[in-house]
Amino acid sequence: MSPPRVRLLALALLAAGCAGGARATRGSTLPPPAAERRAGTLERGAGPAPGSPRRTRARSVPHDVAVRRAIDTAAGLVGRREIVVDGVRYGDGCAALVRAAFAEAGRPLADDADPAALLALARSRGGTRRSRPAPGDVAFLADRPGGPAEHVGLVASVSPEGTAIVVHQTERRGVARVRVTPAQPWKARTDAGKVLNDVLLVGAGRVTAGRLLVGYATLL
Repeated sequence: MSPPRVRLLALALLAAGCAGGARATRGSTLPPPAAERRAGTLERGAGPAPGSPRRTRARSVPHDVAVRRAIDTAAGLVGRREIVVDGVRYGDGCAALVRAAFAEAGRPLADDADPAALLALARSRGGTRRSRPAPGDVAFLADRPGGPAEHVGLVASVSPEGTAIVVHQTERRGVARVRVTPAQPWKARTDAGKVLNDVLLVGAGRVTAGRLLVGYATLL
């Protein structure tokens, strides 16, 4: 993404939400960016996929180490179409990225954890918040402004201005980054040209990512 120009990001989400089967579609090459219409992915990933080797890590990983492992895992998948880490295939849904990151961090989630399950977990731990994002947080996004949480990603970094870089899984572009600044949800960039919110295609219109944010949750 090259400021001051805002790159138009496109995401996709079917009516069923960011949830579906565990099947993955394999392709020989990564297609170029294509217009997608909503936040999320085509199918729900429930993984590891059948037949994938399982790897376990000790749960006594210090928090800062767990956060770094999760972020490194998510960042290492940017540009990929499939969520596969060290031979383990986690599926295609947006939650597959979070499950893979948490597994590598030593905080494995249930194999069928989807956005609804992650939101329930967040609520059991105090709920979500729209401010103070922290690296390693799970970001919950809606399919439309004011809608419920149907898409998830992982916060990779936060700028001093509060702009979070969220790594997430999309249908056509695979794993990508999106900038979200909920403190200024309607604004795409500052007067100086710095990007605050990437612009997403939602239905027939363009919406800043900050308007789609439902909240953040610290689950690691």
